[in-house]
This record gives sequence, structure tokens and C-alpha cells, in this order.
Amino acid sequence: MASPYDGVRESTSGFIVTLHPLVILNLSDHFTRMRMQSQDKGSSSSSAGPKTIFGAIIGTQSGREIEIFNSYELPYTFSNEKGFVINNEYFLTKQEKFREVFPKYDLLGWYSVGAQPTEADLAVHKQILEHNESPLFIQLNPIINPVAKELPLAVYESVVDLDNGGNVLKFAKSKYKIETGEAERIALDHVARVSNAETDRGSSLVANLTGQRNAIKMLHARVQILRAYVRDVDNGILPRDHELLRQISAVCQRLPTMNSLEYRQEFLSDYNDILLGTYLASITKGTHAMNELVEKINVVSSERKAGKASRAMSGMSSFMV
Repeated sequence: MASPYDGVRESTSGFIVTLHPLVILNLSDHFTRMRMQSQDKGSSSSSAGPKTIFGAIIGTQSGREIEIFNSYELPYTFSNEKGFVINNEYFLTKQEKFREVFPKYDLLGWYSVGAQPTEADLAVHKQILEHNESPLFIQLNPIINPVAKELPLAVYESVVDLDNGGNVLKFAKSKYKIETGEAERIALDHVARVSNAETDRGSSLVANLTGQRNAIKMLHARVQILRAYVRDVDNGILPRDHELLRQISAVCQRLPTMNSLEYRQEFLSDYNDILLGTYLASITKGTHAMNELVEKINVVSSERKAGKASRAMSGMSSFMV
């Protein structure tokens, strides 16, 4: 049987596919967790079949413009007879829950991993066709090329070809673009780049706090060294170095500056200004919520008055008749 994708076929449908970073982050996280869990289980999981991931992608479609906002994972089973089978009951339940939270989002397709589509992917794609007549297929390539300038991500559409007198379902690669909003960009910057405690990389907030913590730790360590030196000199363990002692004395002379009345007044002034700004922001937020509540009450009251007036007019007209 011919491969469902020849490696060069491009889509001619004219769809404009927009992909949000949250989908890429979910896909990468799903694959990473699967790999880590497989390593933890060891060889005991070999009987469960090939390890891969499947998930659904949701978003909006307006004409030929498709925007993918989010995704969720899909459990599956594997057998030598049927291959990969998506848990349809879980699929429907999950999709119904997403519709309750995001009523504007529709099922747009599914995702998996691999270098390019295979017959197994085509079989799963046919299962998704039961829920969407033209689903998209997002595939993440886990084998990363270090010199590649593009994301290891491809978006495919399904097309029908005539082969040996019959219709054959195949894949065609579609172009896509990455788009994100300001709030999403800030959140993803903090979530995607934040690292564990063993590394020095992270978001701008984590990097700032880590730098301050390291500076405090270094200052504390150096103060402990100076204390140990002065104690050893006082006990006669180390020789007295007057030049070094004068430098230590100069450092100690700066400390009373931090406890002066002027410093405390300036510190309290800045502290009170920050508290006042926070308090004003809270008041503004509460006032805005109160204004919205008053507007809603006015709308309901006006509708009730209009209803009473119409009923009164209808009663008066019937009385006159």
C-alpha cells in the first residue's frame, strides 16, 4: 500500500491556519511525560504496544480561516488486529465539557508525534473523521535537527485521491503561522521557560529573584568570613593585619546608616506609597465591579417597567373595547 504522504505534496485548499503557542506547549509536555513514564516503567511496559501520544485540538473556524487555541489528551488502546483505537467515550465526554467552558470552540482535528504520517496515523485520522468531516492533523517530530530554523511541527490536511479506480485518503501538508496575544505571551514566557532548581535559566521574574537570592547568600558568606577572621585574630590564632582590620572597620561604619532616622523615614514613606497604590487599585477594581452590577440592575428594572407598561396598556385597551 502506498504511503499516505509522499513527502512533497502541499495543500491547495487555501486554508489559513493559525496556531497558538499553548497547543505546542501542551503537545511537547504530553510527549515528554510519556517518555519519562515509559522510562520509569522500564521493560515491563513493552507488552502495551508502541508508545505514542494522541490528542484533540480545538479552536474556531470562519470560512477558510482556522485558529487553533487549545488541545487536550486522548487515551487509546492498541492491539495487533485493530492497531490504535481512540477511547471514543472519553473523547465525547471531554469534548462536551470543553463546549460548556468554551462554547465558541469546535473540534478541529488531532495531534500525534512522528517524522511523517504513516498508515497507523491514517487509521486514527479515519476515527476522527466520525466527529469532523475535514480534521487537521498536527504532528510533532521528536527528532530535532540542531541546525534547523523551523519548528519540528507540521500541519496536514486530508485529501481524497483516485487510485486504482477507487478513492484513497491521503495527507497534504498545510502552511501555518504562530500567533499569540499579550496575556498569553506573558504567561507562556513564565511557564515555558521556568526551570528547575538545578539550572540557572528561567523567566525574567525567576531570574530577577534568583539573582537577588544569590547576592544575599554571597553577602552573608562574606560577612561570616570577616567574623571568623576577627574572632581568630582576637583569640590569637591569626596575626593582626592592621590594614585589613581598617577595611573591616570601614565596612562596619556603614551599618549605622541603615538604622538612622532618615533611612527609616524614607523607607516607611516608600512602603506607604506602595501600599496606597495597591489600596487604590483594589478600590478601583471594586468600583468597576459595582458599576457593572448597577448597570445590570438598571437594565433588568427598565425591562420590568416596560413589561408592566405594556401589560397596563393592553388591559386598558381591552377595557375600552
